[in-house]
Amino acid sequence: MMHDAAVTVLFYAFGAFAVLCALAVVNARRLLRAALALMFVLLASAGLYLLLGAEFLAGIQVLVYVGGIVILIVFAVMLTSAADLLEDRPSLGRMLAGAVASIGFLAFTGVVFARLELGAPAPGAHPADDASAIGRRLLDFGAEGYVLPFELVSLRATWTTQS
Repeated sequence: MMHDAAVTVLFYAFGAFAVLCALAVVNARRLLRAALALMFVLLASAGLYLLLGAEFLAGIQVLVYVGGIVILIVFAVMLTSAADLLEDRPSLGRMLAGAVASIGFLAFTGVVFARLELGAPAPGAHPADDASAIGRRLLDFGAEGYVLPFELVSLRATWTTQS
């Protein structure tokens, strides 16, 4: 009982923190502050992954996105001396267009989720929750494996970079 209450409180705390930091990302006038707020959004989403029991995804979230992408953005900002540049305020027309597009996307997403039928998983089904199961699935040659699509994507990427 206490465990469920703590998980619920943590879920709402991580969710609220992520939303507040996401608002800070889009409202920050300085690029460095936006990048730091993005880092906190990604860390909060890693916390949500932990609450779901997906420790591998949480680790990948922190390593790839926080440790790679955000740090790359921060280095780019600091090396180009763009940290002190202020973003211009958009015109009223651009703000209105952005608001209409955002509300339209929200409505579309709401309709899609309202029509989506999510059922309980099958009694014997369980998600792959460890790295070895994911690796076995990626390297499996059978009908359940992903080795063929993985190799096709790698060949396509190699062919694109060489031509």
